Amino acid sequence: MVFVLESEIVYPDYESSETIYGLSCGIARFFDVKRDCMVDPMEISGRRLVFIFLDGVGWSLYNKIGIPVKGEVRKIKTLFPSTTSTVTATIFTAQTPGEHGILGYVMFNKKLGGIINTLKYRYVAEGGNDTIRNHIPYIKAFPIKPWVHETEKRIISILPSAISTGEFASTIHKDPNNEEKASIKGYFNGTDMIINLHEVLSLGAFDGVFVYYSSIDHLGHLYGYESNLESYIVYDIRCILEKLLQLAQEYRQDTTFILFADHGQVTIERTFVLNEDKELLDLLEIPPYGDSRVLWFRTRNDIRAYLQEKYNLWVLSKEEIIGSKLLGKVANDVIKNMLGDYVGISRDSKTRYIYSYRENDPNLTFKGNHSGLSEKEMYVPLIKIE
Repeated sequence: MVFVLESEIVYPDYESSETIYGLSCGIARFFDVKRDCMVDPMEISGRRLVFIFLDGVGWSLYNKIGIPVKGEVRKIKTLFPSTTSTVTATIFTAQTPGEHGILGYVMFNKKLGGIINTLKYRYVAEGGNDTIRNHIPYIKAFPIKPWVHETEKRIISILPSAISTGEFASTIHKDPNNEEKASIKGYFNGTDMIINLHEVLSLGAFDGVFVYYSSIDHLGHLYGYESNLESYIVYDIRCILEKLLQLAQEYRQDTTFILFADHGQVTIERTFVLNEDKELLDLLEIPPYGDSRVLWFRTRNDIRAYLQEKYNLWVLSKEEIIGSKLLGKVANDVIKNMLGDYVGISRDSKTRYIYSYRENDPNLTFKGNHSGLSEKEMYVPLIKIE
């Protein structure tokens, strides 16, 4: 089934190795884990792998950095939705979004009985982190299959301290049966991250090292990549990237380095706050969930025409989203417990849609957003040094 929007729309491709999904299958194969992938995995060779996740550094932003790379640089596609939690889950499972069920930053999960923040693992209407942890472990709430549980190789993940101890991080990055085989180190800022990576590489004790750098995405949300502060954002990633590339040159003799991003960002000019639409909320069973540019709706009512006419959303039913292959393969568990009856996707690169659960929601002030299908969101760089 093929759908047509405006010319700038970019569809994910789960049948090409030149994608984030193809990379995820290649990483799983590198660590000797078998997956029934829809694609031939991306080729990754070498004795040891360092894979570095640069959150929010889309292809458009990367082109402004201007650092020479002694390696291979490719422009590849990310996933749908183009958002961090979805990409992180795919990278560490080699599953399509439709298989692992992490379909946005904020997701409904019938097993958890509500709408949750997928990264902070809490119900969206409450504060704190990991407040669900003592009730239902994450891995039972979503059908995710982290390959770190299956590999015999030693893996270490270097993560921001704020998320390094959370339920999502523990599920994705740790092996519950052998914490020495798969472990986590937290860091406080970019310099601390580089120092941690240097120390881990000098030890030579790990077969795989994962590094996650999140600051650029935060800056983009706060200020927008196309604002008069863009030069500061470019400076930040240039400094970090220079150091990472230096380490890659120092250790490339026996280590393959892959640097990649999850999505780019678009600068928002128009915001719809769905809390204000009483007519829509009366038609829904629960509030909308997902991300600011891709929203899921659960309802017994036919709301397609309403969403198209009032909000200019591209609207697909549950059956259409499965048939469209936007999520790749879709598991029955995801169909029953996570998918909405409809999904609404922003038709342009300037509009977002927010349902807010609290006053003074910082999301309402964000200048940059992502999760949609525009070129700036969907194309990301992949740097390979071996």
